[in-house]
This record gives sequence, structure tokens and C-alpha cells, in this order.
Amino acid sequence: MKPFISLLLAFILLFTAPAFAAKYFEGYLENGNFEEPPKKTDLDKTVLKGKYALPKWEISGFVEYISGGPQPGGMYFPVAHGVHAVRLGNEAAISQTIPVKKGSLYALTFGASRTCAQDEVLRVSVPPQSGDLPLQTLYDSNGGD
Repeated sequence: MKPFISLLLAFILLFTAPAFAAKYFEGYLENGNFEEPPKKTDLDKTVLKGKYALPKWEISGFVEYISGGPQPGGMYFPVAHGVHAVRLGNEAAISQTIPVKKGSLYALTFGASRTCAQDEVLRVSVPPQSGDLPLQTLYDSNGGD
């Protein structure tokens, strides 16, 4: 009888666990790892051309779509999550509008790195608020920040 109850409980948990998980997990940003590339007509070498050149994102300023790994000129770009990333020029921005529920809590995680020794900050905005996150160089075996 005990094995039957254990099997029944396991069966019930198998089908009810997704309902509990859905309550706490809303999903990922669309094209969050830049896995969907821009059209070739929206690129000038690596520079994105147009406000909506990067699928599911809105861009402004000088934004490049780059691949991780060795780059021309001897630089190396580590891309922690995925194969592609964007490089933002001065005063450049990428944004995505997502629906949220009033009173709910959300977490935003992302990776960022810098390619020079100057002090840099990354501004994260959720209107009407915004905040600047200082980027500090951390060296590890992966080379990423």
C-alpha cells in the first residue's frame, strides 16, 4: 500500500508543480540573449541601423551587434550567456517594454562588461525611476565582468 501512495503523490506532484511554478515565473525577455539576429539590411558591418533594427528591442544611438570571441584588431569579447551581445556607444540605449502587474515584484538579471579602464555606469530605468549601476572590472578565469 505504501508504494501505491508514494506513486500517487509523485504523480500528483508531477502535474501540480507546473501550476505552482507558473505563479512565480513569468518568463524571459523576448530575444533577451540577442539570439535572433538583425536582418542583414539593418546592419552596416556590426552597427545597427534603425530604431527597430534589433528584433524585439528599441535602440537609440550607436549600438553594435557583436559576436563573442576573438575580434578584429586582437580584442576578445567574452559573452557569458549566449553567442551574441550588443555594444553601446556613449549615450546609446536599448529598451524593451514589457507588461507588469501592479503590486508584483520582478527581478532583472543581466551581464555587462566594459572594454576600457574608465569609470562606466549602466543606467537601468523603470519609469518613473532610474538608477545608475557602476561597472567594476572583476578578473576571473572566464575573463568576464
